[in-house]
Amino acid sequence: MTDNNFIECDGFKFEKEIITEDDMPNEVLKEIYGICGRDVAISLCQYQRGVGIQVPSQPWNKIRNRILKEMFDGSTASIRNISRKFGLAEARVREILKDEKFDVPDERQIGLFDAQ
Repeated sequence: MTDNNFIECDGFKFEKEIITEDDMPNEVLKEIYGICGRDVAISLCQYQRGVGIQVPSQPWNKIRNRILKEMFDGSTASIRNISRKFGLAEARVREILKDEKFDVPDERQIGLFDAQ
């Protein structure tokens, strides 16, 4: 076996293979072990010691917003379509687009070429 298969701690060397989920130092790492596997949990223990990791409650918003921006063509109709596709209120779509520095038409004003 190569040294990559071993962990050394305080002069004591042991194989990674003997590490179980119950050997993880806390509940979060036990969950990571269960979900992502032993190698990921061990790597976090080895290389991210003392680092706090926070997973956002809505981790996919950045991707959703990128797709939303790609769909936006500047019209009120596209805001309506985006709203339906993502299940968001039109006001929320406008808010996201404004946060991303897009020029968003006023919701009270129908565009010249927008269908009714």
